[in-house]
Amino acid sequence: MTPEEFRDWNEGMVKKYDPDSFHHHSNPLIRFVERRRVKAIFDFVDIHPQNNILEIGCGAGNVLQESPGGRLFGVDLSLSMVKKAKEKLNQTGFFFQGDAQNLPCKDHFFMHVICSEVLEHLLDPSAALSEIARILKPHGIAIISIPNELWINRVKRLLIRLGIFHWFADRRGDYRQMPARMDDEWHIHSFRLDEWFKIFKKYFVISHCRSIPFVWLPLRFVVRLRLERGE
Repeated sequence: MTPEEFRDWNEGMVKKYDPDSFHHHSNPLIRFVERRRVKAIFDFVDIHPQNNILEIGCGAGNVLQESPGGRLFGVDLSLSMVKKAKEKLNQTGFFFQGDAQNLPCKDHFFMHVICSEVLEHLLDPSAALSEIARILKPHGIAIISIPNELWINRVKRLLIRLGIFHWFADRRGDYRQMPARMDDEWHIHSFRLDEWFKIFKKYFVISHCRSIPFVWLPLRFVVRLRLERGE
């Protein structure tokens, strides 16, 4: 798949599975999981007003909107998402279109980089992590969140057996039903946590990992990474 083909494919997926609507889902439990994920992201960073913060795959700006400070930047492959983020954050952030695997950013420019629920959608997650390492300052921190496909699919199968999956997953937006397996379509990769860790360790030291929403229900993981040359 060429970069242009991937961009067009991604734009189609964004329109079908609008990430913005997960934060405003009609089901309060799904909104709760999203809030826990965003809270964990900012629990892992100590943001000062002068810090440059980049979110890769910023979507409509829902995560950056919760930042307690800093100079906010967002990049997304989807032009429609970039437009939404600009509208949502108005003059409080700078947003631009770009590829996570080849970022149009200066070396060592950002103190914090957030990449939340993005790597599983990319053709080459390792290339994106290499780019994050390149653009981070020497003591910079990267916060990555990834889905736990094993547990998510397990919960979905249970809801299907109980006959309540449609009730649980239906929502307002461009589509009315969440697929039974997201890795059948939009998620290109469905690595286990240890497999993700193996990729992370090529570029970073793993300092913290939190299960979302709870340790006993790990639907997602939020991971704090630092550079070898950092702390």
